[in-house]
Amino acid sequence: MSNYSLKNKVVIITGGSGGIGYEIVKKLAACKAKVISSYHNNLPANISENIFWIKRDLTQSSEWDKLLSYSKNKFDKIDVLINCAGILEPGEFTSLDASQVHRMIELNLISVLIGTHKTLSIMKNQKSGHIINIGSLGGIIPMPYSAVYSATKFALRGFSLSIAQEYKCTNIRISLLTADSVVGKMLDRESENSRPTISFYNDPLLPKLIATEIVKLIGKPKAEKIIKGNNKIPAIVLGSFPNLFQFIYPFIEKRSEKMRKKYLERRKLEIK
Repeated sequence: MSNYSLKNKVVIITGGSGGIGYEIVKKLAACKAKVISSYHNNLPANISENIFWIKRDLTQSSEWDKLLSYSKNKFDKIDVLINCAGILEPGEFTSLDASQVHRMIELNLISVLIGTHKTLSIMKNQKSGHIINIGSLGGIIPMPYSAVYSATKFALRGFSLSIAQEYKCTNIRISLLTADSVVGKMLDRESENSRPTISFYNDPLLPKLIATEIVKLIGKPKAEKIIKGNNKIPAIVLGSFPNLFQFIYPFIEKRSEKMRKKYLERRKLEIK
């Protein structure tokens, strides 16, 4: 990374107003990149003249066209696209209504496919570029009580690794950043669910760490980077052996409940 500079690189990030996204936006801006960040609801404070906030609903194909056109018209290129927008609705599967299921699939997966498709057309013309998708260990190991979210991340991982191979011999790179659970609103929402998910098995990562790893990944692209954490090796093993996962899950759930309560207590103190 020492020989790589982000100065004046044009980076689009979706979901830049969220916890992880916001830290990535700040980190990239601090590295002097030109950051175009989409948001859906709340406009964050503009912390740098290098950040350009664009309100878009990227579940709509036409909204992707507007976002990419803005970037091309303003800077005449797109160096990096980071697909960070996502949503999680926790709970037993039948407790979710159809709109919640559709929303997760549309934002976590379909939006990424549409945006990647459109961005690749631009990068192929400019003969360079890098697309980074934010994955989850929930795309390697099942997540009871967050089943639809887990399904979208399993699909995202398969998609990302597939097209990474398609473009391996070009100047376009496709990467997947796979992380353990991360402190933020999404994990807060999971913590309010009466049934704990595997997300709480160990202490979650901080958003700033994800931002740092993103910068490293831009400087040294790879098909998948799994951020080191206590859950990394168990996730890979248990994800490969479903029967073993079913056998051991009651023990995981018991610990996860203990850690969920610990997380809730800590977050209440932080908010105060």
